[in-house]
Amino acid sequence: MRAVVSRTGLSAHVLRAWERRYGVVTPTRTAAGQRLYSDADVARLALLKSLAVGGAQIGQLARLSIEELRRMAEAGSASVVAAEEPRDAEECRRDALRGIEAMDAIGLRRDLERAALSLGVPRLLEEVVGPVLIEMGERWHAGRMTIAQEHLASGVVRQVLGWVRELAETREAAPGLIVGTPPGQIHEGGALMAAATAANLGWRVSYLGADLPVEEIAETARRTGARAVALSIVHPADDPAVRGHLRALGRALPHGVVLLVGGAAATGYTDAVVAAKGRLLTGLVDLGDALRELTSAASASA
Repeated sequence: MRAVVSRTGLSAHVLRAWERRYGVVTPTRTAAGQRLYSDADVARLALLKSLAVGGAQIGQLARLSIEELRRMAEAGSASVVAAEEPRDAEECRRDALRGIEAMDAIGLRRDLERAALSLGVPRLLEEVVGPVLIEMGERWHAGRMTIAQEHLASGVVRQVLGWVRELAETREAAPGLIVGTPPGQIHEGGALMAAATAANLGWRVSYLGADLPVEEIAETARRTGARAVALSIVHPADDPAVRGHLRALGRALPHGVVLLVGGAAATGYTDAVVAAKGRLLTGLVDLGDALRELTSAASASA
């Protein structure tokens, strides 16, 4: 798989998802269970990636033969730009913001999905979705974004990050993670990105959304046997009620469940996170590191 990822530009996450969901190729397996791809598989995957980045839908492409895919690539139709080079993150951000300004939900979703294919899930979240959400917030506070534009963009981001979670390969025995926002926190962009990050790392994610009562968070962790709870706090940075909720959650969580707290305003609640015996996160990279550490610790103790 590592060689195929290098030759096609597809991330391992997308490659596994395409195989499982669409059956785009059927690699053989070694005795140890590793995937083995033929040259024909690699050629097919490279064509699929090029056409998908150009705007074609993978669900439709998956049914076509390699000859039909080559004809599509050679035709260079208006809807498919097969020769298009993978775009960089800055261009992806510009495209997304233009889609929001034009209130083009279909185009915005297409651009974000193409960014996932070109950049991979971690870079999509860190370099495209995160900065776009920050820019949306700044425009909102400056009066340069309408309510309709904000709602449309938020809905599309929710759909795309849900799609990312659906494509993730999760084992039944994978550790569980509860994701959401505490009471009074209505902005869920950070939580959505945290859920997608965790799913991409193989965690079994239960995404609960925004403004969750402390008791519900703790009870869900108990019922699902979750290993950790990840909360996003975006605004404001000095709400005494949020401090109280975090402390209460620290007391209510089952023994051994780790509390992870991040988001744009999270550092304003450092004292409450410490009191709740939680871990303060500075971004998605930090979240990934924390989840990997928890996975390693669980493996070591098994």
